[in-house]
Amino acid sequence: DEDEKWHALDSPGNYEKFNAEDPLEPGFEGSLDKATFKFRVIGVPREGEGAVLRYGDADNDDDVEDGIAFPPIPPPSKNLPKLVYDNNSLKVWHLQDRKFKRPLGDLRIKVDCDGLNDSALNQACMNLFCRLCADALTETCYLASVCELGSSLYTTETGFGIRVHGFDHKLLELAKEVLALVMSFRGREGRSDLPPAIKEGRFDACLESLLRKYKNYGMNASSFCTGLRLLCLRPSHMTSNSKLKAIHGITIEKFVVTMNKILKRVSVEAFYHGNCDINDAKKASQIILGAMTSNCNHVGIPKTKIPAKLVVKTPLVVGQHSVTAPTLDPQDPNTAVEVYFQMGKDNLMNRVLVDMLVQVLDEPLFCQLRTHEGFGYEVSCSARWTYGIIGMSFKVVTASKSANEVSTRIDDFLRSFRSEIDSMDKDTYTEHLVGLAKNKLEMYDSLDEECSSHWSEIIEGRYDFDACRKEAHCLKSITKGKLIKAYDEWLNPECPKGNPKKRRRMVFQVIGSGDGPVSTGRPVVENWKAVGDEIDDLIKKFHQSVKNETWGRVTFDSR
Repeated sequence: DEDEKWHALDSPGNYEKFNAEDPLEPGFEGSLDKATFKFRVIGVPREGEGAVLRYGDADNDDDVEDGIAFPPIPPPSKNLPKLVYDNNSLKVWHLQDRKFKRPLGDLRIKVDCDGLNDSALNQACMNLFCRLCADALTETCYLASVCELGSSLYTTETGFGIRVHGFDHKLLELAKEVLALVMSFRGREGRSDLPPAIKEGRFDACLESLLRKYKNYGMNASSFCTGLRLLCLRPSHMTSNSKLKAIHGITIEKFVVTMNKILKRVSVEAFYHGNCDINDAKKASQIILGAMTSNCNHVGIPKTKIPAKLVVKTPLVVGQHSVTAPTLDPQDPNTAVEVYFQMGKDNLMNRVLVDMLVQVLDEPLFCQLRTHEGFGYEVSCSARWTYGIIGMSFKVVTASKSANEVSTRIDDFLRSFRSEIDSMDKDTYTEHLVGLAKNKLEMYDSLDEECSSHWSEIIEGRYDFDACRKEAHCLKSITKGKLIKAYDEWLNPECPKGNPKKRRRMVFQVIGSGDGPVSTGRPVVENWKAVGDEIDDLIKKFHQSVKNETWGRVTFDSR
């Protein structure tokens, strides 16, 4: 099993049966380890055959091939991340690899900073800080890459993140170098110069690179449409234009003062995974703690004061809330439309229902709108999980249809597809159910994939490391009746009497400048140099229209 333990048969006679020349017959039962475990033989391969793909709840092997036999759900795993250090604003999680058995490690660290979301200047300075540190580490990281060690530094919603990965032998040495540089920006009260590791002239070069990135933001209609949705849903996020204006012409002195204020109080959480035991994890904890306290009297952020990740509550209305913007590239002929439905706070049942709706809707939506009608060259629907708020998104990018035609066509599709679900036969529905369950029970392909999955639970604060298994188990209880009820509540534009019904629906439209209907409804931009200000004003007006109401802090129950 996954713990790599041998088990003893309780009956001496059983050993003879397993070692006999005549094969065992299916149905043979016994027990292991003094009746701690029971077993039953459910399939026996013929000579020369491999594993027999037969499940105990199936009457025959044909069910497995037809895809209507629900996959066996494994017991809860014992090999999940464990908290090995929790003190002084530092949490460290650890998981020793028992699957891939390679000499690799992966250390991930997130640093929450006090006051990061107070202003666009603070967020822009954090972007610049990450660029400066990455630039200063270029030579060190190049030498490390020769030894198959890599590192990255990036901005997060509440601070910044660090990743160090590769061969585990010297991984913590590289982590120590990265942390030493990052934390050298702390404790610089009364100083106006950068840490010695930042070479002369690199501040201006990194600032110029960052300003260029801000100016080029949203030049693609599809990505800008998604970005517009996220900016409207997450009020703490500042736009690229507001950060561009805030940091333009900033001096080194002002940057140092701002970063010293942001980094004055921090809270750190880390995850060490791979070819590392608990002693290695404790060593990593001491390295991180040493870096946190090396340059200043460390002051942590209380758990209740960590910056909240809030999501706007979409109003429950008969119509919709629309946000319409022009493409930021005046020559872009494409129009992107994203219709977003909000379901509410995270819970296991709703999460699984939304995944099942996507499983059932995705292919028919693409087939109808993309293949048959040619409504757009990018057509998709997907589940959305934004800071603990469940949602669902339908997206179309087109060069031939208007934005209003697209949003209306999506609603028409949802109206007509209700009967398709209702008339779906048992085998077809079961195939969708089993397919989704198999996807959730798939084994990780690599250490990196497993680490990323567990790390996402840590950074979101849900800590449900066995979520996929629980979701697969929950799928067993999802009947077609429950799915139809969820469809009617969240997506169906009509009530049973045929009248329009209230939904938490938002439509985001980024309209291009192409010829024909595709440019219909495109906002007129008189001064393209000020288009960023118009987008900022658009988002501000949206927040005012929903009265800045949010879902509040989301707490999770990982049971």
